[in-house]
Amino acid sequence: MICEDARLAIGADPQAAGAELEEHLRGCEACRALREEMRDLDAGIRRALAAPPNYVLPRVARATPRWREYALAASVTLAMAAGLGVWLLRPTDSLAREVVAHVKGEPNSWLSTLHVSAGAIDHALKASGVGLDLTSDRIVYAQSCWFRGHYVPHLVVQTTRGPATVLILRHEQVRAPDEFHEGGMSGVIVPAGDGSIAVVTRGKGRVDDVAGELRQEVHWLPEPATH
Repeated sequence: MICEDARLAIGADPQAAGAELEEHLRGCEACRALREEMRDLDAGIRRALAAPPNYVLPRVARATPRWREYALAASVTLAMAAGLGVWLLRPTDSLAREVVAHVKGEPNSWLSTLHVSAGAIDHALKASGVGLDLTSDRIVYAQSCWFRGHYVPHLVVQTTRGPATVLILRHEQVRAPDEFHEGGMSGVIVPAGDGSIAVVTRGKGRVDDVAGELRQEVHWLPEPATH
């Protein structure tokens, strides 16, 4: 299950707790936060609709249509739907934030200048079931990192405009390239077969050309059964 499917399921039923959804939530903090928020909203609506009035209306007032109650319930429901809509329209927003947070968690990766050995690159890739045809002399950092419940290759690649960080995400699907600016960094997440590739640079540089090149170089290998 990908984030978009999880959020659709949560929006349809905030109390949903299927095995596939729960497995996804264990590795996705953003979707867990969404479910908690939706459950809180759902509980608030239920309390508002179920609460009895704490006063007795005059007989004439009782005959007045209950449009105020319906309007309140409708406004709360619309607010809930609007909040969910933001999540669904830009599912990559939370992914971009987590990519940037992960990159910031390894600040020394930007400082690497020596080429990484072919063995280290091979280990970082094969631990995630990824193949990469990019020449190794451009890679100055290579690790296999835990990200959203899976090991993913975390690389730093030298480009003509300086270093760019690359996360190859075979378990994260996006429908179209999505550029982002987050936490003093810029990047793009692009679809790549059944997965995606995130490319990040410091400042406001563009890396869509790097991402486009990597899409042609990445291919998926059989994923290891255990890590």
